[in-house]
Amino acid sequence: MDFWREIFMALSRNKLRTFLTGFAISWGIFILIVLLAAGNGIMNGIGDEFSDQRTNVYMIYSGETSIPFKGHGINRSIMFNDKDIRFLETEVRNVDQVSPRIYINGFATLGDKSSSVFVSGVRPVFKGINHVELLEGRFVNEMDEKNSEKFIVIDETLRDKLFGKDTSPLGQFIIINSMAFNVVGVCEAQGRSDGGEGYVPFSTLKKITRQSRYWMLNFTVKGLETKEDNEAFTESLRTQLAGLHEFDPDDTSAVYIRSRQEEYLQTMKILHTLELFIWIIGFAMLISGIVGVSNIMRITVKERTNEIGIRKALGAKSRSILASIVTESLIITTIFGYIGMWLGMIAAEVGGNILAKVQEGKEISLNIVPSIDIRIVLMATALLIVCGVLAGFFPARNAVKIKPIEAMNYR
Repeated sequence: MDFWREIFMALSRNKLRTFLTGFAISWGIFILIVLLAAGNGIMNGIGDEFSDQRTNVYMIYSGETSIPFKGHGINRSIMFNDKDIRFLETEVRNVDQVSPRIYINGFATLGDKSSSVFVSGVRPVFKGINHVELLEGRFVNEMDEKNSEKFIVIDETLRDKLFGKDTSPLGQFIIINSMAFNVVGVCEAQGRSDGGEGYVPFSTLKKITRQSRYWMLNFTVKGLETKEDNEAFTESLRTQLAGLHEFDPDDTSAVYIRSRQEEYLQTMKILHTLELFIWIIGFAMLISGIVGVSNIMRITVKERTNEIGIRKALGAKSRSILASIVTESLIITTIFGYIGMWLGMIAAEVGGNILAKVQEGKEISLNIVPSIDIRIVLMATALLIVCGVLAGFFPARNAVKIKPIEAMNYR
C-alpha cells in the first residue's frame, strides 16, 4: 500500500505535467488510429469499386488518324468490323472473351407510359465482362444471339418508369422505336442514361440497324499480371490493328486502347504509396508521444534525485526506487494510451456512420467507410506502453546508480 500511495502522491503533485504527458500519448495514438482508419476506408472503397468489375478487361474505341500513312491522309475514321472480332478471337494471344457493342438511342413505351432508353446490342459474355448484376430473370444467351431473338434485359430505372417498382416486367412486351421486345430480365442500373438502359442480342440489333461497322470492342485477357505485361500487350495490339487498318503504329489517335487492369494496377500503386505515407505520419505522431514521455520522465527523475539520495541513505534498495519510477511511467502510458485508443476507434466509427448517411440514396457513390484492424491498434498501443516504460527506466536507472551523498547534494 505504501508503494502505490507513494506513486499516486508523486503523480498528483504534478497534475499539469502528468496531464500534458498523458495528452501527448493519447493524441499520438488517436491520430495514428484515425489516419489508419481513413486510409483503410479509401483503399476499401476503391477496392470495392474495382471488385464490382473485372479488372482484366480491355476496351478498344474507334478514332481518327492524325499521321499520314501509305497515301492515306489525316482525319480518316477507323471503325471496327466482323474481321476485327475474328482477329481478336483467333489471332491475338492472351485474349479470352470478346463482345462487340452497338447501340441506339430510342423511346420505350408501355401503354400510356414512356421513357427514353439507351439500347446496347451485346453478346452473352458482355454480362461477365462489364459486371451486369441481374435483379430478376436472365441475361441474353447464346440461343438468343444465334436466332436473333427480340428479347431485352432492362435496368431497374426503365422498369420503374414503365412498370413500377412492385411489378415484375418478365414476359411483358415493350415498344422501342416501333419494335416490340420481350422483357426477359431486369438488371441494376449503371447510371449511363437518365431514362434507362436495355440489352438485346448483338445479332438482333445488328439486323435492325444494319450496322456492319462498330465503334467499340470489349474483351477480356488472361495471363497479364503486371503493368509491364499490359503495356507490352497494348503496344503489340496497336501494331497489329495498324496492319489491319493501315495506319501508323505510333498514331495513338487512330484507335484508343483502354486497359482496366492497367488502371487498377496504377490505382493500387497510388493507394499503397498513400498507405505508406499514412504510416509514416502516424509513426511520427507516435514517436512524438514517446519523446514527450521520455523528456518528462527525465525531468521527473532529475527533480527527485535528492529524494532518491535520501531514500537510499535511509536504506531503500535501488530496486524499489527504480520500480516506483518505472511504475509511474507505466501508469501514465497505459491509462492515456488506452484513452487515445478508444477515442480513435470511436472517431473512426462515428466518421464511418456519417459518411454512410451522406452516401445513402446516391446512385453513384464511393463506399469510403473508415475501418481499423484491431490487431494493429493493440500492437501500436502496446508499443507505446513499452516505449513509455523504457523512457522512465533508463533515466531512473542512472539516478539510482549515484551514491547517496552525491544524490543528496545534487543541484
